[in-house]
Order: sequence, then C-alpha cells, then structure tokens
Amino acid sequence: MIEKVNIKGKDIWIIVEPHVIHPPGNDAKEFFTASYQVLDPVASPGATLLLDCDGKPLAFDSPVQALEYANEKLSGD
Repeated sequence: MIEKVNIKGKDIWIIVEPHVIHPPGNDAKEFFTASYQVLDPVASPGATLLLDCDGKPLAFDSPVQALEYANEKLSGD
C-alpha cells in the first residue's frame, strides 16, 4: 500500500508492506513495515525503512498502525 501525504508542505509517500513469518511449530504471523520517500515511488524507487533504536525494521500489527506511526514520526510529533 502506498499513500501520498503532505507533511509540513512537502509531499511524502509512505509505503506499507506486509510480511509473513512461519516460526517452527507455530502458526504463520503477519506483520507490516513502513518506509517513506520524498519522490514518487513509481518513478523513483528507493524508500527509507523506519527502524527502531537498534537499527531493526519496526514491525506493526496492522497497516493502519504502520501508517499512523509513519505520519507521526515524519511530522515530528
């Protein structure tokens, strides 16, 4: 999912991607990651993934949660 937002007068594209992991002996688990870029991702691929303080991708339980976090983070809230 790609959503174009306007933050502080700049267009930013937020990309939310689903991922599925299959832990041994457990049911599959779906999570979502969020990335962003300031150029249209169709014309210019190469988004910046949102990471935690340890440099690992942030994992969200839903695409809405990922999108809301990205909006807050990029807005500086």
